[in-house]
Amino acid sequence: MITASTLFNAYIDINALLLFSCALCFLIAFMLRAFGLSHTVTAQLHLMRAMFLAVILSPIFAAAVTFFQGPGPSLNLSEFVVAQYLQGRLDMQPAALEELLGWRGRFAAEVMAIGGPIGALIAAGLLLGFLLFSARLVVSFLKLRRMIAESFVWRRFGRLELRLSDTITVPFSTRSLTRRYVVLPSSMLGNFDDLKIALGHELQHLRQHDVEWEIGLEMLRPVLFWNPAFHLWKHRVERLRELSCDRSVMARRGYDVAAYCRCLLRVCHNSLKKPRLFAVEAPVVALVRIENRLFAERSADLLRGRLLSLIEGKAERHSRAILALTMMP
Repeated sequence: MITASTLFNAYIDINALLLFSCALCFLIAFMLRAFGLSHTVTAQLHLMRAMFLAVILSPIFAAAVTFFQGPGPSLNLSEFVVAQYLQGRLDMQPAALEELLGWRGRFAAEVMAIGGPIGALIAAGLLLGFLLFSARLVVSFLKLRRMIAESFVWRRFGRLELRLSDTITVPFSTRSLTRRYVVLPSSMLGNFDDLKIALGHELQHLRQHDVEWEIGLEMLRPVLFWNPAFHLWKHRVERLRELSCDRSVMARRGYDVAAYCRCLLRVCHNSLKKPRLFAVEAPVVALVRIENRLFAERSADLLRGRLLSLIEGKAERHSRAILALTMMP
């Protein structure tokens, strides 16, 4: 039977594992940079996504193992650690071992036992944050729906629609439950080179399922909004996603590097003509990431990194082998 305590324990597990996994991924990125492999962005992107799925699904997996295990010896990490200690494979003091094994239960018990003004304040903060970010998510989906409705169909290929809009300045891709969309500014029809590059970039995002990941992460934000590891993780994934997409498009289409860079700069310049201070972001994957003035430096840093990566033009070889070597530990 699922109780409030069970759900709370699973919530603590997810957040603790996310913090640990985030630190581990940044450590792996540091090691790859030290060995001259920082350009292996696709392998790093797949690694971070695989670890994120493992973190989110781990409580479900643990519950399923417990449910189907039945009578007999239990699969318990604490018992495994104790067995290793008794066999002399862990060199720790008994008190330290007890402290290590008991911190998780003590922390959950202390949080659940918090009462009075402090407990009420924590609960109110979590609830308020959940409601605010949930409202923001609903508004962003409504905004996206309106943007799609105000555009018009240019081409249709099965469930894929290419649309033109007079109200946007940055091309983007998104999807509904049954259709996928690539929306382009109408002004881009006057520049065939930019149009071709923007289409290639957004179609590559759809091939890599970047849109589904973006929507999924946005839907998890109201639950994990307070965890800094989630925001660091999402920012890192967005950076790797764009670098990986740029590299895949260049390898697949063979665009001229200078033309590709000029396209990114033109789209970025056009997007700055309309002020977007504290604008509500829609769950889309855009050609150029444009944020409000409060986070403008972050967008500029991402664009700078993409331009440098394109100019350097390092090929990412043996991506699957690097991914396997980093995932195995």
